[in-house]
Amino acid sequence: MKKICITLAVSCFSMLLLQAQHMSRITGTVKSGEKAIEAATVTLLMAKDSAVIKIEVTDKNGKFELLSSGEGRFLLLISAVGFENKYTAPFTVSSASQTIQTGTTDIAIQSRDMKAVVITVKKPLIEQKIDKLVVNVDAAPTNAGATAMEVLEKSPGITVDNDGNISLKGKAGVIVMMDGKPTYLSAADLANLLKNTPASAINQIEIMSNPSSKYDAAGNSGIINIKTKKSLKTGLNGSIMLGASAGFFSKNDVLYVQPKLQHSLNFNYRKNKINIFGNYNPNFNKRKNELTILRKFYNEDGTLNASAALNTAFNGKGDNHSAKLGADYYINNKNVLGVVFTGFGFFGDFAPSTISNIYNPDGSLQSGLHSATDNNIKFRNYTGNINYKHSFDSLGREFTIDVDYVKYDNVSEMLLTTNATDKLGNTLGDPILLKGHLPSNIDIYSFKSDYVHPFKKDFKIEAGIKVNYVKNNNIVNYTRYDGEEWANDFRSNHFIYEENINAAYININKKLSERWNAQAGLRAENTNTKGYQVTNDSAFKRHYTNLFPTAFVSYAINKNNQLTLSYSRRVNRPNYQDLNPFIYFLDSLTYQKGNPYLLPQFSHNMELSHSFRGKFITTLNYSKTTDVISQILRQNTDEKTTFQTTENVSEFRNIGLAVTAPFKWTPWFNTSIFLNLYNNQYKGIYNGSPIDASNTAYMVNLTHSFTFARGFSAELSGFYRSEGLNGLLVMNEMYQMSIGLQKNIMEGKSTLRLNIRDPFGWQKFGGYMKYGDVDVTVKNRWDTRQVTASFTWRFGKNTIAPSRKRATGVSDEINRAGQAN
Repeated sequence: MKKICITLAVSCFSMLLLQAQHMSRITGTVKSGEKAIEAATVTLLMAKDSAVIKIEVTDKNGKFELLSSGEGRFLLLISAVGFENKYTAPFTVSSASQTIQTGTTDIAIQSRDMKAVVITVKKPLIEQKIDKLVVNVDAAPTNAGATAMEVLEKSPGITVDNDGNISLKGKAGVIVMMDGKPTYLSAADLANLLKNTPASAINQIEIMSNPSSKYDAAGNSGIINIKTKKSLKTGLNGSIMLGASAGFFSKNDVLYVQPKLQHSLNFNYRKNKINIFGNYNPNFNKRKNELTILRKFYNEDGTLNASAALNTAFNGKGDNHSAKLGADYYINNKNVLGVVFTGFGFFGDFAPSTISNIYNPDGSLQSGLHSATDNNIKFRNYTGNINYKHSFDSLGREFTIDVDYVKYDNVSEMLLTTNATDKLGNTLGDPILLKGHLPSNIDIYSFKSDYVHPFKKDFKIEAGIKVNYVKNNNIVNYTRYDGEEWANDFRSNHFIYEENINAAYININKKLSERWNAQAGLRAENTNTKGYQVTNDSAFKRHYTNLFPTAFVSYAINKNNQLTLSYSRRVNRPNYQDLNPFIYFLDSLTYQKGNPYLLPQFSHNMELSHSFRGKFITTLNYSKTTDVISQILRQNTDEKTTFQTTENVSEFRNIGLAVTAPFKWTPWFNTSIFLNLYNNQYKGIYNGSPIDASNTAYMVNLTHSFTFARGFSAELSGFYRSEGLNGLLVMNEMYQMSIGLQKNIMEGKSTLRLNIRDPFGWQKFGGYMKYGDVDVTVKNRWDTRQVTASFTWRFGKNTIAPSRKRATGVSDEINRAGQAN
């Protein structure tokens, strides 16, 4: 903690010194006719040789501001997709503190031959949009060699706990989508997918804390959309990335080096009416981590009965491959037909070794269990999408259709060997052998259609429907060796779950005046579920319909300040795996069990945001959730067993303050700061006893970006998260720092990157749970210290042509499927 405080203090001090320097300000507005042009690229050039000094992007009012410490003759280059390039007349900056007002620059719409525009802008790491925060993954050198989970972990407002559960601004229940599609995965399976998805395959991460009614109502804390790469350039172009990493894990003064490989191929061919795109990402990962769990068991009178210490050493390796292949066919200037196929395969072997010792109240050893597990996992996912878009006119009136099919094929083969020991450590009897065959199949079908109709006077209506059907077929087949033969174990089970959701929505957007904007929406979702346990011939059915309103109101106080108030009602349905009444073993005394009687949780979310110059964002948020789906522990004092399950046990309230602030200190030094202060409170009942847990926590994300001469750039980034409450788990503080170096070579066509992640080994997980008869402390550490080197070569033309933007139909379902790692 002292180390990171010193680092942050030095960083803040350096920023204050740089802020004290005088900078010249160059301001202006970009329009086309009477329309302000948002996101136009404004490049400051030296008049004598057109050397690039500074790049900025216009805000939604077409306004821009550049800061520069130089003096001399300059000019501006204005460029935007769909418009002709425009150069301003040269001007002189004679004083370091001078303000230059360039007035309004009018740019012309590009001719109908749609000539290509040369790309001149480098995207910033963080972009604040009106309805979301965007993280541009390639903008950070420290993302080289990283995984999708590691990129998420250091993104603004996002926290990840020991089990892979993702929270946004202190609230659990976030929905993670890939290219607009839900992942349908449980927390553990989603963590497995993200840990094995290379950052090199990701273009952007969109963070939406209060989505509109157009999106599925699932996710009480919002949506995170991970957008994979798809080039918009004409001709044949793409990139090849080769990367290698070494992870370092120390134990008992022995340093273990874990090799990792990350490669990627991205390509795009765009000519006339055809656009073909795809990528392939092979990945090899070898890793270690160590889990420690300390438990206390109490008698009914509150005295200590026994304590248990579990230590698990995980050793694992795995190969995974992800691929995408798609095509768009432009039938004519009004109709586009597209198809996309994606696949992901993970093939790994994991061998956790566990020592569980049970101690008497006086601390003497009572007994022990030594367990070893051989676990072979095959995780495969296939997705197909067919999409169609019809544009009625050039004003934005359009009709779209998406048809999706998603398939998960997952199987785990395990062998758990357990040896019991007495108080002296002597082995008792023969080993206990438990073999498991655990296949899981999920089939998802989805149809979605949307219609957008802009009217005159800044009025727009959006409407759509979605129908999806999910079938989840899970088998747990355990057999136990009795010394002579393998016999069926009573914990075997077969569970089939089916779900159908029918949804419709409408959104209305209206600009009420020059200062007031409003948007209102309503989404209706009809849910039908059916669960059937084949083993004991029991079943359940549920049918319910809910309405989910959303509302947004914004007020422009003046040209620099804007207020936005938003409200939404959302739902978080149980993950498919949480509904399975199966038992998954860590060892013979510790396991996980599903709950087929889980109910959905509902939340009310409100946010009030203030935007200064479109960059400095301050947000106040409040949410209240009922029937909270919580991971809890239950213990059996007599048998000394502990199992984790999921129940609706509490009511949740969250209040928070978030600040996003980008600073441009010099032309070569930028800083992005995100601060989140929040209070979480859980109230509920556990075993007849009340639960009232409350905690105030904060987190800070800090990124320094440096751009030097001759193609060199660097990044120093880190995050700090204080002690916080996630469900009924109190998480200890966590912090980390990363250093990245980057060099562009071969006339900008190639990039070398070196990334050092968590060089001091600060990042580790710890926490505790104390409620009812539960008293558990958890510690986990893994090979967070990593060194990565990568080489990226970009081939093809450096030009860009207009391309349609689209999202597929599967949005919530993919997020609720999957298997544990």
